[in-house]
Amino acid sequence: MPRPRVVCVLDWHGEPPYGLTAVGVAADRLAAAEALASAALAGLVPPPTWEGADPALRKRVVRACRPIPTEGLWHVSDDRPAVPPDRSHEDCLHQLATEWPHAALPPTPPAHPSPGGPAVPGESALPGLTALARLTALVCRMPPGVDLAAEEDLLDIYDTYTVGGLTPPP
Repeated sequence: MPRPRVVCVLDWHGEPPYGLTAVGVAADRLAAAEALASAALAGLVPPPTWEGADPALRKRVVRACRPIPTEGLWHVSDDRPAVPPDRSHEDCLHQLATEWPHAALPPTPPAHPSPGGPAVPGESALPGLTALARLTALVCRMPPGVDLAAEEDLLDIYDTYTVGGLTPPP
């Protein structure tokens, strides 16, 4: 059976260390995923860090997000010194396309993605999934060694996920 076409909702962290987070959703489940994500995250004021958030908030968010139908999560960080954000963004998108070839990526990245802003023009059409991608990016940027229980770990809502560092292009 062929893999479903996956639409990626992206979050770009445009300050060093740079990072790109992609939440994948099957194209035929995009509307349902958006409705569930919007309901789950309605009114949420994102914490500055996931590890610093109140454990009760983390549990509530994870519980509310579990029903969101996703095909996976992909995150890469780029901590190369002296790399401009545009180059880092381009390299992260290239690595995403290489590692997740079944995913539908935006046709053209923005010239200057803003920190914490949409990584894709028109992404505001999916505010719930965009909020989920931003929250997930917070989790992916936690310091190494922070262990959270499954009911507080937002990564636990994804059946599959990849979190790692950028492989420098040849």
